[in-house]
Amino acid sequence: MLTRSNVSKFAVILATFFAGTLIASKPVQSQERPFSRNQYSSVSPSTIAALANGKYQFCTEAEPKDWRDGAGICLNFIKTGNRIDGYYGRPHSDDYICIRGQANGNRISGNALAVLWGNSPSEKIPESEFKWDEEGRLTLSQGKIIRSAKNGDGRVDWVLFSKANLNATGFLRYSQPRMTPASQLCKW
Repeated sequence: MLTRSNVSKFAVILATFFAGTLIASKPVQSQERPFSRNQYSSVSPSTIAALANGKYQFCTEAEPKDWRDGAGICLNFIKTGNRIDGYYGRPHSDDYICIRGQANGNRISGNALAVLWGNSPSEKIPESEFKWDEEGRLTLSQGKIIRSAKNGDGRVDWVLFSKANLNATGFLRYSQPRMTPASQLCKW
């Protein structure tokens, strides 16, 4: 039977156990980074600029434990030195834009390439700086059509933006890239 006395004794036992566990645990040294989030980690402790050369994927939401390639809005890229070559957008959609440039912390500055489908894209290309995404992380400006083609649905235009700035602060690093490589999507 659970009485007030038994509850008090149980509380004392739990408190003693947790106090002993905390005292016995190893203190974190200032040079250590006590950072672990299962299969992914935040960009903050290790900025994009500080990463080793390689292939990476960062997204605004945690790495899915199912068939999806990513969650939220993602940046999939190859890093060589401080150079980033990849794309930014939503997994499982045509909503992406190619980006390449230099990493400085968690920011990437360079240029971007967009593919526009339709018959009159010149009306869709703003001349001044604008936010490409709802989140306001990617700003573009100085866009111009560099190539056009006709297909069964109309006209396709490749638009190069001479100025692109992406802020990836707060993104989560995936254990490995899951999205299609940029080399298959971004035809500069």
